[in-house]
Formats: sequence, structure tokens, C-alpha cells
Amino acid sequence: MALAGLASCQTDDFKPASGEAGAAASTAASTTGLYNQTLGSGPVKIAYLGIRRQDQHSRQADSEYRDGAALAVNTLGPDVVKLTMLETLDKPEAIEAATKTLARQQVALIITTARGAEFEAIQRGLGGLQVPMVAFQTNDAVLPPDVYAFVSSPSDSLIESASFAMAEGATHAVILASSPAEKLEAERIARQVKAFGGKVEPIVELAGGALPAKALASWSKADMVVLMPGVKSPGEVLKKADAAKPPRPGRRVVASSVLTPQDLNEPKLTGAIVCRYDQNVQARIGSRYMASYGMPASAQAGYGFDAMAMAIGLAGRFGEVAFAPERIMSPDGFSGSLGVFRLEGERKVRRNCDIFKVAKGSYVFFQKAPPTL
Repeated sequence: MALAGLASCQTDDFKPASGEAGAAASTAASTTGLYNQTLGSGPVKIAYLGIRRQDQHSRQADSEYRDGAALAVNTLGPDVVKLTMLETLDKPEAIEAATKTLARQQVALIITTARGAEFEAIQRGLGGLQVPMVAFQTNDAVLPPDVYAFVSSPSDSLIESASFAMAEGATHAVILASSPAEKLEAERIARQVKAFGGKVEPIVELAGGALPAKALASWSKADMVVLMPGVKSPGEVLKKADAAKPPRPGRRVVASSVLTPQDLNEPKLTGAIVCRYDQNVQARIGSRYMASYGMPASAQAGYGFDAMAMAIGLAGRFGEVAFAPERIMSPDGFSGSLGVFRLEGERKVRRNCDIFKVAKGSYVFFQKAPPTL
């Protein structure tokens, strides 16, 4: 599949703009310490709306999302977009007031760290304006219309790992979940495996860290076991099940990057297929991010960069009408620092990733991410 012709979004074309060294965004602090700044001078107006939270982890993540977005503007499109970066407190009235400011500026797209009920305050602030939003939320978050999830989760990585396992010859999956809530997320993975042409047994919810007797009946049929992220001590789970019912020869195990050091040393997980999203961000934007901000580029910086790079690429081609659903959900997708990605139906994100296999207590690189989805 050919990628959309968004040259400014293509990783191979990430080149520093002239004068980049002095272009890093500096926080313009108000009397309350909230940032409010503008980058770029292009005709298409875009907003970054950050929500100031109390916990340090969220504040650090917001800082890295924001810095990644700023880096994209400074290096890819200072003459394409005008980016207003506005921070507000995590209070409904403050979020609504900040959004009213953005609405008066007639921004065409909002990139935000908002979550949950905060979107209701944003909608009130927009006052009926239909402005699409890209949120740093995962696909399992409940989001209102016009809001696109942008962050890939461990569960998302299982879909890509399962796809790779099927490319290696697997055709029949069993998915192990740790709870009723995780079982619902597992159903999404099952639908994708079926869409890829595979067969899936009913989702297995573990009981006391072991397979129910009913699930063992089909254990030997499956040539792929998918371990949901919440499954604890997955090596022990496989060991018990295999002792009760021998596995199908050549069976593949699909896991996520939340495996513990103990899991990585478990013989039953040797050769497990793991998709990882964050492995190329340093190679793609790391040197420029380090030069601008004095620290390595994180996955959050990559997400911020990619959301803004996508917006710049679309704005460069389509101007003010760049963010219509048929364009932002182009089936050809986009390429960024975290790999090729696509916004799909129900405003979900799908992103490819490098494939690793578990060996000798670590994740060992196996295959580079494909250039298309």
C-alpha cells in the first residue's frame, strides 16, 4: 500500500529547518505558570491544548507531547501552520475558558491531552463549532465524536504481533485474558485476527492463574496463544496448560512489552513474538530533540511530533479543509517517528511496529516494521 503523498509527514524527509538551533519552544509562563505561546506563521491555525494535572507523571508526559509537537512545527512547517500552545488547569470552567480562546482564533484542529469528562468542557467552549481533535488517548478510551485516539497501547501491539504470527503460518488462535474487563478488549483483538483470515477460539478468562477445564478441550488445536497484558506469570500459565494438554507442534506465543524480567527468563516464553512501538524514535528525531531540549526523545515526544507532522502534511496539501474525516482517516496512512500509522473507523489508531522475540531474558530484535499497514 502506498503512503499518502504527504512529503512533510514522511520520516525520510525529516530535515532541520534553517535556524533550527534557536527555534526550540520556550515556555512562556503567565502569573500562574501556565504556558501560552505561538509557533509558526502559516495560514492554517492549529491548537495544542494541554491540561495541567497535579501528578508529576502526567505533567512530564504533557511536557514531552508538547515539545514533540513544537519540534515538528519548527522543523517541518513553520510557514504551513500557526500553532497556539495553550495550557489550562484541570477544572471544567478553566478548560471551557481556554477553549473559548481557541474558538475565537478559529483553529482548524485541536491536539490535546484532555480525557474523560474534560471533553464536555471543550465542547461547551467551542460553542457548537465542529473542530476535530486528536487526543493522546488509547483506543480503549471512550471518546466523543470528532475526537481521534492517537496513542497505541499494549493491546494494540498484540494485534500487530498476531498479524506477524499469521504471516509466519499461524491460523488458529486462543486468547487468554485476566479479567472480564480485559476479556472485552480481547474481543477486539479476536475480531482483527478473524479479519486477517484466522480462526479464534472463545476468549479464555483465567481462573486463579489457570485455564478452566472447558478451555483445555481446544488447547491442542491452537497454533497461536495471545497473552493479554494483564495475565500474570504467563510462563506458569502456559506450563500448567501444556502439562494438562500438549500444545500443537510449532505453536507461536504472542505477548506485549509489559513482560517482567522474570517472564523474559521463562523458558515457555522463549521465542514469543512482541511488537514494540518506541524503538525508532531516537533514530528518527532523537538528535534534533536532544539539540532542542537537552534530553532523549521519549515515546510521548514521538506521539506529539507525529500528531503535529500529520497535521502539517495535511495542511500543506489541503489548507483549511485538511482535517475532514476522509482526509484525516486516509486509508493510505502516514509515516512518523513511531512508525507508519492510520486513523481508522470509529476514530481509532492503528500503528505498525518493529518485531522482537523473547530470548535470553530480553527482547531481541527480529524484523523491522513494514513500510505499510
